[in-house]
Amino acid sequence: MEDLKLETVGFPQLVEVLGEDVTKRLGEEFFGLGGEGLLWFCLFKGKDPKVLLAYEEGRSTIRKVLFLDGVDYGLLEFLLDRLLERESLVGAEVPLEDRELMRMLVSYGFRPFYELKRGDSPYLRLEMSAAVYFHKLPRLKPQVSPSKEKVVVKRVLGDSIPHIRRALEEVFSALGGLEKFLKPGQRVVLKPNVVAEHGMRQGAYVGGVVTDKRLIRALIELLLPLAGEVIVAEGSSINRSATTKMFEVYGFQELEEIDPKVKLCDLNVQETLEKPVPRAKRMSSRKVPRVLEEADLVISLPVMKTHFAAVVSLGVKNLQGCMPPLEKYMTHFFGLWQNLVNIHHLVRPRLTILDALVGQEGFGPVYGDPKPMGLIIAGENPVAVDSVAMRIMGLDPKDSPAVHLAYLQGLGPMDLEDIEVLGTPIEEVRSPFRLAEIDLSSGKCLQVHHQGACPGCRGYLHFVLYKLRRPDPKDPKALLIDRPFDPPVRVFIGPYAGNGLEPSPRDLFIGFCQAHNAHKGHFVPGCPPHAEAMMRAVFQFFPDVPRPTYADKTEEEKLERMLMEVLSGWKLPGDMPLAL
Repeated sequence: MEDLKLETVGFPQLVEVLGEDVTKRLGEEFFGLGGEGLLWFCLFKGKDPKVLLAYEEGRSTIRKVLFLDGVDYGLLEFLLDRLLERESLVGAEVPLEDRELMRMLVSYGFRPFYELKRGDSPYLRLEMSAAVYFHKLPRLKPQVSPSKEKVVVKRVLGDSIPHIRRALEEVFSALGGLEKFLKPGQRVVLKPNVVAEHGMRQGAYVGGVVTDKRLIRALIELLLPLAGEVIVAEGSSINRSATTKMFEVYGFQELEEIDPKVKLCDLNVQETLEKPVPRAKRMSSRKVPRVLEEADLVISLPVMKTHFAAVVSLGVKNLQGCMPPLEKYMTHFFGLWQNLVNIHHLVRPRLTILDALVGQEGFGPVYGDPKPMGLIIAGENPVAVDSVAMRIMGLDPKDSPAVHLAYLQGLGPMDLEDIEVLGTPIEEVRSPFRLAEIDLSSGKCLQVHHQGACPGCRGYLHFVLYKLRRPDPKDPKALLIDRPFDPPVRVFIGPYAGNGLEPSPRDLFIGFCQAHNAHKGHFVPGCPPHAEAMMRAVFQFFPDVPRPTYADKTEEEKLERMLMEVLSGWKLPGDMPLAL
């Protein structure tokens, strides 16, 4: 396709580019979209215009595709490749009556998202599958111009708070001094990672689960001479326990005793304000706690640990705790990887200081094993910090969907040629982390198909299947997962599983990569769906078995209400014959 050329033209130049005859042929349908806020891409073969695409940049949405010389999927594929190189994840809005275009978009990797109205006309919103996008990347040439960043890797030469404080002083010195980030009297918000109580074992903290209190205390002591107020703010995991309880479990109330200027803050119950998401990728706006918006300096304090669904939980992942509970839950339905990037555009931590005193490997972020590292890794850019940390962990930054997508959307650099590593070289402290072992093996009559699935759906489905690998109450000598279903129960995740099937009430399609098969059986929306949603769907086939939970009754009731609230606004057309 060497003779193909894609040009971007402004709305006023369309007549000049396409010619008066073509413009007249397009008529009211085309120009009825309006010119404001739209980019117009025209694909030429030689000098002949072949495909015209209208793209609403502010909403990352394809608004119109028009073939000027006959429908040609190959030309559309070429055009979409170029669009993804420029824009990464995008959506499309297509009239419901245009099933041919829908099928072509689904074949490319878009998936049905929800139905909407434009005037009196029904449209279907489709979103590009993140898994398909990552699979296409080797053939694409993303247009990324990352900034140059500095990351400090600092050994901590002792376990005491003075040792940690000394290391932090050297970190700030390498980054330009504390005064570069904080002026006298300003308000600082520290965002640690305080996700669950699993860091306490037999009454002692083992490390690697939550941000080490010693690190937080040392940082507070360093900030207090300048800061007017220091707020330690977290919104703990929505499915485990209340933030205030987590503060008590780990003794964080001791931090308030350092100085009256130090306060603890539960972000799950704070007043919020709604902020627009740049380019409205997956969500048009997010609710952000006002305390973060009003801070002069936000410092993110993640932990160096693995994550069974996100591969790692580092700087990019840490800001998930900033969102109110319903927002956290909605993130899983509208796209976790994209929304982790979105949060950074709205909160923008000035510093990311990674607690690598003790990391966590294995089945993180809470059930893994502690891994002593004796490090602090810090920088002004979370993607750069995560990229250095992952290399120290023996991982490729591309292994993390969230970190990789953040890089591709310009949030920060991932390649070492764009990162100046200060302090201890990566090679001197590299220590490979053991990742979570994911088991998606099928049972005798419960078949799992996961072609092309991303770590998110794989990890959460593993969690659900693990609950089935226990004795069956009907036959204690057998496992639940081996219950003799006839016909078999089939579970599909990932964009390439389940194509060409006939509808069956025994089929379960999980995640938006499977949305094009939603009409064929049971469908669980999400990207990835939260564990509770998957658990509910799978255990419908085991009505005699109590559905497992991993929250107390009060929290389960909250999750139930949030799930119903999210799903109540979801609408896909009842007849969706878009399956491949």
